[in-house]
Amino acid sequence: MEKLKITLLHSDLIKTKCSAIFLKHIEGSMSAPEFSLNEAVGGRLKKLNSDNEKEDHSELESGGLLACPHVYVVNFHQQDLPFTYRSVDRYARTIINVAASGIFTCGDGPLTVATAIHGPGAGLDSSEAMETLLVAFASELGTGRPLGPLDRIILVENQKDIFDRLGERLKYLVTKNILKFEGEECIIIPTINQENSNLEQGRMNRLALKHFFIAMPYAKEFNNAYYFGIKQPIEQRGRKCERVDQDTFTGDIVERIKQRISNSELIIADITGNNPNVFFEVGYAEGVGKTVILISQEQETPFDLKTIRQIRYDPQDILSLSNSLGEQLDTIIEDD
Repeated sequence: MEKLKITLLHSDLIKTKCSAIFLKHIEGSMSAPEFSLNEAVGGRLKKLNSDNEKEDHSELESGGLLACPHVYVVNFHQQDLPFTYRSVDRYARTIINVAASGIFTCGDGPLTVATAIHGPGAGLDSSEAMETLLVAFASELGTGRPLGPLDRIILVENQKDIFDRLGERLKYLVTKNILKFEGEECIIIPTINQENSNLEQGRMNRLALKHFFIAMPYAKEFNNAYYFGIKQPIEQRGRKCERVDQDTFTGDIVERIKQRISNSELIIADITGNNPNVFFEVGYAEGVGKTVILISQEQETPFDLKTIRQIRYDPQDILSLSNSLGEQLDTIIEDD
């Protein structure tokens, strides 16, 4: 079976050496990667989008102004909005199908393409968006589709803190058998599920589910609690969870958090350490009538939160957290 290599790169998309860059474009707007690339090519991308955004895609030759010769823009129209994890799935499949078709010239060598992690600008969590990309790649490979010249996809992130979080998510995806390492290379594991249409339909249905919003500090010491104590029991119950990628509340970040909380099914908040950002999220969730589950390590609970259901956990016993949270969720969420 053919192998598809994945590289997570801390860099700017316009500086990434590859055969082609993929971008998503939402009709009537421009994302941060688009603004950067547009400036690099002297405004040509903006004009291209304006002239072609009613089409399914558009293509741009960089003319030596970028580190790659080709740019392929996947268009999302007003009727495709809002941009969701299902949209990320569609974008990922487009990357595989277009890159494998052989339309990009790379001589006789293997083809490498690059993309940013699209989704955060539309209010999605970057780690969840990356996981959705990779799961879609695995599913597409599971169809037995030939990769043609496609050898590697580079996922590019220029913010160091987010890049580090994405790196942690890659390690987690190895435990889920979505990725594996062969020496230094990270390889996609094809998902052989296309023969069972029910499994594939279930995967697509999960992309459209409302998410659980997770409010907790972004620090490595909370990773086990998040990945194995929170995320795991949520996914076992057919839901997605989302953890906001920002620690500082300013401007549109506040609005983004409010939107994601308002659109969520319920909130799980780790109040360990009395983090003010977490308290902000809990307060807003309570204000808009969302169900809130608090979890924390051993500490004194603030007086005004003592009426909210709470799970105490030991960071050395994450399995107990997973089991306790699962039991709470079973009493709250409706059976599918």
